[in-house]
Amino acid sequence: MADFSTLLFELDLMDLPLAGGDFTWSNGRAWSSLDRFVVSSSWETHFPTLCQKRLPRLCSYHFPLLLDCGGLSEGRRYFKFENMWLKADGFTEKISSWWASYQFTGTPSYVLARKLKALKNDLKKWNLEVWGNINDQRDKLFTELK
Repeated sequence: MADFSTLLFELDLMDLPLAGGDFTWSNGRAWSSLDRFVVSSSWETHFPTLCQKRLPRLCSYHFPLLLDCGGLSEGRRYFKFENMWLKADGFTEKISSWWASYQFTGTPSYVLARKLKALKNDLKKWNLEVWGNINDQRDKLFTELK
């Protein structure tokens, strides 16, 4: 370990602070910080809020790590089709009835774009009614799996 610390010092690399826990590996009996991100001082200058985050582990002794550069805006959230929707009873029939109910006039590409936008809005509403907040459910399941 002393050799590794010397190497980090000689290369002017630094170990980033770890958020979300103190250790990155555990077999249930022992805990250790085996995994890490190391960066140069120029990285820290460009990304002053840089840190590593420990994520929940599911099937390994190692906790996954996320390098968070911070300062970047999330931007606009994009619509994502969820495969789980296909398992819902009557889903394809619901899509067909929604699609048939949309009435727009214009060029074929304009009508298609408007129908897709309307379908997106209906799917978002339906998703909240049937499945609720998926992110909250995912976080709850991760907590239960720990």
